Amino acid sequence: MPGAQIVGATGYGGLGMIELLLGHPEFEIASLVARDDAGRRIDEVYPHLTDRCELTVQAPVDDVIGSGCDVVIFATPDGVSQGYAAALTDAGMRFVDYSGDFRFGDTAAYARYADAHPSIGDAGHDAAALLDRGQFGVPELFGDRIVEAPIIGNPGCFAVGIILGLAPLFAAGLVEGGTVTVDGLTGSSGAGKKPSPLQHFSHLNDNVVPYRVFTHQHVVEAEETLAALSGGEANVHFVPHLLGTTRGILSTMHAALTGPATRDGLLDRYRQFFDGHPFVRVLDVPPTLKGTLGSNYCDISLEVSPDGSRMVAMASIDNLLKGQSGNAMQNLNLMFGFDQTAGLGRLPLYP
Repeated sequence: MPGAQIVGATGYGGLGMIELLLGHPEFEIASLVARDDAGRRIDEVYPHLTDRCELTVQAPVDDVIGSGCDVVIFATPDGVSQGYAAALTDAGMRFVDYSGDFRFGDTAAYARYADAHPSIGDAGHDAAALLDRGQFGVPELFGDRIVEAPIIGNPGCFAVGIILGLAPLFAAGLVEGGTVTVDGLTGSSGAGKKPSPLQHFSHLNDNVVPYRVFTHQHVVEAEETLAALSGGEANVHFVPHLLGTTRGILSTMHAALTGPATRDGLLDRYRQFFDGHPFVRVLDVPPTLKGTLGSNYCDISLEVSPDGSRMVAMASIDNLLKGQSGNAMQNLNLMFGFDQTAGLGRLPLYP
């Protein structure tokens, strides 16, 4: 049974992977590593894990990272995995990274992402020679490549919904000028465990807060991926909004079409495109946040204007599952030859 080491185990992303691995039929948790809470048992940090996991969190010293495991999961901020990548790959150790460190195949694309990211001060990359060995981890688009890749760059949470919600249109060249306008609504957990003034309960409760208008870093990977699908340009005009909720992302995507279309025709195109992909559900009704809450599903639907010239696609995901740890588990399953759905059988939580 392969063992997975989780680096950054005490953040929300690391916790999500712990929960999934505890229910996985093929994987086991080899070790937990984190700077915060090192030396404490994980069930002391998160009491809901009582009687399920008693591992002690280890400090992230160099000789611990990659030791005694078969795969490393970096549930860490940008810049962390870069420092360990060369040693891990030299040792033949594969890893999955939640951050943007290995989402891009070249330094130019990474620099564009880094320039847009508020916490990255330097657009350089400490492991630039390894970028072409990484694979952007969208299983529905790149499953065959993920199977063999030594490094998987898990996509950003907003990017997952945008890419899946628009991929069938871009792949068929149906978006006029490659231009889309996207409104993204997200729960506060997407910002991670450490609080900020924007997330204070008294500010966020019963509130909707637009932020990072036209400047969010996840646009870069969305545009790169959609442009590659179409063979042309992709211009994503994105406005994220923070909701007074904990989990979930709902993306509403507006585009002019290259020719007249019908709703039924486009829904059929979406269903054919995602046929055989168990975590994408194409609905006849608009998706909702609660429709995917606590699951690895991406629910998609769309509407077409009366004259057939414009469309609105809608996609819902749980930002901590399909937008993070669930998608990462899907990638791990592919990397180790397991069924994509292994350990991911959670139904959405409703109501």
